[in-house]
Amino acid sequence: MSGERKKDRRALYTQKAIKEAFLRVKRNKDYNAITVADICREAEISRGTFYAHFGNIAEILDALLDEALANMDHLRAYISAADSGAGPQCARPFCRFVRGDQEFRCILFDDALGHIVIKKLTELYKDEFVREIRSMAGSLTEKEAEALFCFQINGCFAVSKQFSNLKDREWCPVQNVIDRFIKGGAGSFPAKET
Repeated sequence: MSGERKKDRRALYTQKAIKEAFLRVKRNKDYNAITVADICREAEISRGTFYAHFGNIAEILDALLDEALANMDHLRAYISAADSGAGPQCARPFCRFVRGDQEFRCILFDDALGHIVIKKLTELYKDEFVREIRSMAGSLTEKEAEALFCFQINGCFAVSKQFSNLKDREWCPVQNVIDRFIKGGAGSFPAKET
């Protein structure tokens, strides 16, 4: 039992070292130019060790996105047009994450990876968003609600990236306008009758 636990701990440590090495390499290189050799050199591991934990570089990116987006519990409320806040707390977790997370910035701000980030967000949140928006606006079909999700997640991601350099006090008015616009649009559909 002790050997099994030690092996698991060692595997987790190695996976973490590989992911951190990927992020360091990514800060200085385009995603499509990164090689397994780059990551092995940075992590100070052999190719065999790399392949014992990841099948390719895309698997590292996927694991990092899983980690990065795992703490987005409030994203559903954001994308389903929850009430906008006021003051410095108005930036929702997703916007704050995209705008401020230094560790994952090299992934989130890479235009070549934007579609992968959006795809991961879609995998995680689309079904819940569609259910939520249809409960608020019962006249929408599933396809229409899915289209709104696609529109909103792409738009929120793009705006968050575009205004990433704004301080919270400057960002909050922008965020509040967007929130009011989204909420107003959602409110234009008849509510689901109970």
